[in-house]
Amino acid sequence: MAKILIIGGHGKIALLAEPMLRAAGHEVTAAIRNPDHSTDVEQAGATAEVADVENMDQRGLDDLVDGYDVVVWSAGAGGGDPARTRRVDEAAASRVLVAVERTGARFLMVSYFGSRLDHDVDPNDSFFTYAEAKARVDAKIRDSQADWVIIAPSKLTLEPEGGVDLDRGADSPHPLELHAGSIPRATVARIIAELVERPGITAKTIWCNGGNTAVSAALDDLG
Repeated sequence: MAKILIIGGHGKIALLAEPMLRAAGHEVTAAIRNPDHSTDVEQAGATAEVADVENMDQRGLDDLVDGYDVVVWSAGAGGGDPARTRRVDEAAASRVLVAVERTGARFLMVSYFGSRLDHDVDPNDSFFTYAEAKARVDAKIRDSQADWVIIAPSKLTLEPEGGVDLDRGADSPHPLELHAGSIPRATVARIIAELVERPGITAKTIWCNGGNTAVSAALDDLG
């Protein structure tokens, strides 16, 4: 049994991953900003912990992360406010990275397929701040001493859980062959759940589309 903290525990992927992790026998805590979301995460099998990571300092995040075997970042500012995007998707995520380096927890970062420093997003595009934030954090993760995996899904859908096509690199910010497509959020949740069972998979970026290979088999091929 692992003790797992999911930051952004009321997000769509998190709410799908929580019952999977609980069914596997793990102890799951969902860090949420809004206490009104407590019932939802508890119904999904997690213990709710109200924690506003956007406004927590390093010491607060160190305390939040302490005692967990696995920390999953599935949070996000949700776009629309560049300043908040920088505070959540870059600054807070960076502090969580520092915290897991200090505690030794495994860090599973839910990113996105196009996250890289040379993303080529137009600075006038509303997506630019998010692209910058995610790319910078992912670069910090790859340069860190943490036990990390970056999950980089393509366009997210609400389709039922299915198989995957994966690409992966040890520390490269670019997929090797895969081109962006789409993937159900439920399949991304399954990737999270299956990675928890595979502690030997580390220091890898996993780009993923929906596909025909079962998640467990695809991850087994990683090592």
